[in-house]
Amino acid sequence: MLTAEEIAARRTAIAASPDLAALLATVEARIAPLLRQRPVIPTAKALLSVDGGICPDDAASLLFDPWSADSHRCIKCGAAVRGERHDRHWAKHQHLWLAERTADLATVGVMAERDDAAALAADLLRHYGEHYFEYPARDNVLGPARLFFSTYLESVWLTGMLAAAVLLREDGRLDEATASAVNQLADEAANLIGDFDEGRSNRQTWNDAALMAVAVWFEDEELAQRALEAPSGLVAHLLEGFGPDGLWYEGENYHLFALRGLLLGIDWARDAGVDLIADSALADQLDAALRAPALTALP
Repeated sequence: MLTAEEIAARRTAIAASPDLAALLATVEARIAPLLRQRPVIPTAKALLSVDGGICPDDAASLLFDPWSADSHRCIKCGAAVRGERHDRHWAKHQHLWLAERTADLATVGVMAERDDAAALAADLLRHYGEHYFEYPARDNVLGPARLFFSTYLESVWLTGMLAAAVLLREDGRLDEATASAVNQLADEAANLIGDFDEGRSNRQTWNDAALMAVAVWFEDEELAQRALEAPSGLVAHLLEGFGPDGLWYEGENYHLFALRGLLLGIDWARDAGVDLIADSALADQLDAALRAPALTALP
C-alpha cells in the first residue's frame, strides 16, 4: 500500500529512528518461525458449525495453534481433539492468520530488504492464487465465499493478501507467475464480494475496503468509484454510519470492527488517488469516530 518512492522514504525513516527499527525487528521476530518451517495452508474451506472448535467433553473452546492442523487442544481440560469439523473450524483462523503473516513477510522483505521473507510472501500469494478456485463456493452463511463461510471474512483476508502483493510489486519483487496468480485471485474474489452488497453494515465496510484494494491492484477507476460513492460505499459509511457522537450506529460492539475496515478502505482510496480526509466534513466525522471509544469508555 506504498509506492516505490514511499517505500524508499520509509526505509530512510526506519534507519534514522530507533523506535521504527525496533518495530520492524518485532515484525521480523513474528515471521521468523515461518522462515524456519513452511506454514500449513489449509486445503479445506472454513466451516461454521455448532460443534466445530468446541471440546466434546466440557464444551470449552479449542486453542488455535497455527502449527497444528489436525489436533486441537482444549483450553480447559487440555485434551487433544480431532475431527473434520474441528479442522475446518481451525481453517478459518489459519486462513486469516496466513493473510496477516503474508503481509508481515512482504513488509520485512521490502523494508528490511530480506529476500527470504519476500520469497515466502510471494510463494504464499502464488499458492492461494493457483488454488483459489479449488475451494468450493458453498456451505456459506452470510454471502458467497470460497475460503470462508461469509463474504466479509473473505474481504478481511483479501485486504491482507493484496497489501502484500502491492508492496512486493512496488519494490520489484513480484515475478510474473505470482502476479498472474494474484490477478486470478483478485478477479474472482472481487466478483464474489461485489455480488453481495450488505447495505450499511459493519461488514460492508470491509467489503468496500476489499473492493478498493482490488481497484488499486488492477488500476480500475470504475471499481474504485463504486467502492467510494455507492449508497453502501465508504463515503456513505463514514458520513451516515457514525452518529453525531462518533459512535457506530449498530452499537459499540461493532464500532472498532467497522472503523478498522473503514480506515483500511480510506488508505486504499489514497493509493487510488483519492484523499477522503482532505474533505473537512469527512475528516471531522472520522475524528469523532476515532475519539468515541475513549470518550465513552467506562472506568
